[in-house]
Amino acid sequence: MLGRTSPVLSYFCVYNPSLAQNEENTKDQILYYTAKTVVPADVKMKQVGLAQALVNFSSAFSPSQPAQNVHAQKHRLIFLQPEPGFWMHMCVELGILRKQVKDSKGKEKLVTEYLDAQLNDHALEAVLRIGYEQFRLLNGTMASILTNAARRSTLMHRIEEFFSEWIWKWDFDRLDTIVFSGVFNGVPVQPLQRQNYLRIQDLDKLIQTKTRFISHMMAWDNQGGLVYRSPGLDMQDVVALRKWICQGQQQRDKENQQQQQQQLVSSKSLTTHNAANTLKSFTRSLSHYFSSSVPTSPEDRPSTPENDSPSSDASGTVEDVVRVHLKSRSGQEPQSEEELEEYFLLVYKHKSDLLWCFLLPAFAEGAEEWLADPASMVQLENALVEGDIDDLTTIIVENKESTQEKSMALGKHYRCFYYDNATLNIKSTLMDQRKDTFTVNNDMLLQLLDIKNDFEAIPNTSEVYTRSTTNYWIAGRRVYNRLAVRQQQIQASNTDDHQEPPTEDEEEEDHYDEGVMSDYVEMYLVAAKKDTSLADVEETMRKMAASVVDTMRIE
Repeated sequence: MLGRTSPVLSYFCVYNPSLAQNEENTKDQILYYTAKTVVPADVKMKQVGLAQALVNFSSAFSPSQPAQNVHAQKHRLIFLQPEPGFWMHMCVELGILRKQVKDSKGKEKLVTEYLDAQLNDHALEAVLRIGYEQFRLLNGTMASILTNAARRSTLMHRIEEFFSEWIWKWDFDRLDTIVFSGVFNGVPVQPLQRQNYLRIQDLDKLIQTKTRFISHMMAWDNQGGLVYRSPGLDMQDVVALRKWICQGQQQRDKENQQQQQQQLVSSKSLTTHNAANTLKSFTRSLSHYFSSSVPTSPEDRPSTPENDSPSSDASGTVEDVVRVHLKSRSGQEPQSEEELEEYFLLVYKHKSDLLWCFLLPAFAEGAEEWLADPASMVQLENALVEGDIDDLTTIIVENKESTQEKSMALGKHYRCFYYDNATLNIKSTLMDQRKDTFTVNNDMLLQLLDIKNDFEAIPNTSEVYTRSTTNYWIAGRRVYNRLAVRQQQIQASNTDDHQEPPTEDEEEEDHYDEGVMSDYVEMYLVAAKKDTSLADVEETMRKMAASVVDTMRIE
């Protein structure tokens, strides 16, 4: 058949070689396996064996960084070791282009071309990282589940429950979804005026005081932008929580729309609620959309009858209570740095569509009983009312509409993207749906990822890297926070009176310090060739970099 086919997942597996004690039970190392077609057991073992051999072979040359990807003629093999001993492995079939061409004798023949360049290693590796990130969020680490051999079946069930649907949702032709949720795994932050931020922080402290169990709080706008997070909440946890919350909210909105359409078709009047002074509904459920959440027995799962819904002046809906596993500490119980802390996540949707999320340490004595008590929701709502949540939400919405980043307003001929590796803040106009400008496609994103590869290969450079397609320029630049270097040197010299000031050579050498090298901002720019020249693009990129340097954080 002539034409182009898309890349598709061939198979995916999770395995741990240490679970196979001898050759007779080598199959025990496979914790999960799924493929697009039925695969015999011996073929599964060959595929896993090949994966181990490739990783072991590459480890001989680079012990600290074994193979993460292998290019074959028809496939791309991706490997990830998320925890010591545990491996995630994915095989993707390359897209194919079949076309008729004439040979030297003028006869037509069918030519098959495997589109290796259409897949990016960074993007494919990001798919596995996101998968593990979300699995760990809802289940904890694999090692914590596999505490002994008897728990192997429990771990297998948890992995299957999460990945059986999740891994097949990815469209490898949709590079945009992978790039912005995986490669640049950050969070868009909604800028706030200082006085508004302090008001939300006061509300955070008030809720922690009034409710006793709540230790962290977040607020999100209706587009997934972070409005506020408690200072003690780790940003990596925020990134993982954002994906779960946004996807769950999208699924819930979709289900609500379908339900409303069914009600309209059946000519039944929609039930209306006066939500001005009433909590519309209170439900506790482990989301079926994210079926990997930790199962609880009926007697352990808190439940509240609908007719017991509390009422107050806060207009909103408590939509979900789920268990999540985070690095962030509540301060209520000492734990090692390696252990994750289990929380109850409570999502409260305000009538303005802002989401207020609260985290309660699951191990805290009385926390589960507090959640099961309808009076606790009244207590929470009273704290929200006391903190003027309605007025505060109105201010946040107005602040969002009025606050526009000047650095993002570059005109209709440009699309730009910022990524702060230290704060995980992202800003983007690449995927904006505007009629007066161009659309960013996969070819442009592939060029953008090539520039990112250049940054990784040649660190500590301030050069502007450029790529191009037929009709567009793609440029990128990485700006390091060198101010942080000087600040650290000043602090170090202040603590040691006998230390000599650093020389210029020493300053340059310090720029390669691992901590400093991770503190940078990446900027990317896409422009139409018919409207701009390469000189225009490079000049615009320099202006963007100057703007970033002016506002660079100083730790």
